[in-house]
Formats: sequence, structure tokens, C-alpha cells
Amino acid sequence: MEFLLAFVQANKPYFDVAQAVSSVFNLVAWCLALILLVIALRKNRIESLSVGPFSVRMLKEEALVATATATRAWRSGTGQKVDLPRLRATVDRAFTPDTMNNLTGKAVLWVDDIPTNNELAVRALRKFGLDVEQVASTDAAMAAFARRKFDLVISDMGRGSDMQAGYRLLGLLRDGGSKVPFFIFAGSDKPEFRQEAAARGAQLSTNDMLELVDHVVRYLGKP
Repeated sequence: MEFLLAFVQANKPYFDVAQAVSSVFNLVAWCLALILLVIALRKNRIESLSVGPFSVRMLKEEALVATATATRAWRSGTGQKVDLPRLRATVDRAFTPDTMNNLTGKAVLWVDDIPTNNELAVRALRKFGLDVEQVASTDAAMAAFARRKFDLVISDMGRGSDMQAGYRLLGLLRDGGSKVPFFIFAGSDKPEFRQEAAARGAQLSTNDMLELVDHVVRYLGKP
């Protein structure tokens, strides 16, 4: 034992260099792994994602805070309170293992001529592992569809002088054979609007941020 200790002490500079080199290699490996993970998520090539329980708890809390912030901001002008039990139930469901794996990497196209209105909501959806792309017009939305596959579309209703731009985009997609789930997220939520949206082939029409997030989780969390 004394011989071993003496050997280590005599060669300490070499051991220090070896440890430093090992740390550099570990850092490079982690950076490379992170880059590959980001590329895989953006290209929707991850079929399953497993993380430790502590990481899941952190992600879940971040999603909860982001969703609550977006919901509160959206309702700030109405005086309505956020339904926290309902919000927590939505987030809990999103972070069950099967739902989490199904959500991760799914692509959402959000169409709104004022994208800044939805920044908090987009941030919340990304906390669920979703890839959200924002465009500001029907033409840009169709160009995005020509370029890549989307798993869900969220659209406002009026854009510029076209007060039914959401329906026009929905019609173009359905006429082109696309069955992608289509959610209308607008300022009004009258029963007749919901009925017309359903008749035109939309899966949701709402002005409730929490209902929107809940339906996104329900639709994209399925296999």
C-alpha cells in the first residue's frame, strides 16, 4: 500500500493531466449527445424518450408554471380565475410515460398574424416536448405544409381584412386531402362558432387557453 501511495504521489502530475483529458472528453461527448438530441427532436425521429424521475419532476413543474402563466395572461382581461386543479390534471396527464413519449417531437403549426400574442402559450407547449412553428398568414402556412409534415394546426380566425381566414386555411387543407387535426383559437367562443367549426372539419374552436392546451395533449398524446 505504501508503495502504491508513493507511486501515485510521484506521478501525480500525470494523473492530473489524465483526469483533465478525461473531463474534456466527457464534456465533448455530452455536447455531441445534446446536439444529436436536438436534431432528432426537430426532425421528429425520436420514438421514445426516457429520463430519470428527478428530471421528469423538473420538466413537469416547468410545464405547469409555463401553462399557468400563459393561461393567466390570456384571462387577464376577463377577470376569470385559472382553474388550477384542471390545469394540474392536464399537466399530470401529459407527463405519464406513454403520453410523454407520444408528445415528444410532434410538430405543431400555429398560424396567427400577430405571433407575439401567443408567445407564452408557445413556450408552454414546447415544455411538453412539442416542436412549434409559427407563421403569420395562410400562404405561409401552406408553404410550411409543402415543406414538412405537421401533426396539428392551431389557427386564429381573422387575419387582416379576411375575417374568416381560419376557415379558408381549413378548407385548403381539407380540399388537399389533409386530415391533420385543426384547432381554431380565437377571441370569441359562441356555441354557433363551435358548431360551424365542427361542420367545416375542425376538431376544436375555443377562446380558452387551458382548453386549447388540454386538447393538444389529448390529441398528440395518443399513439
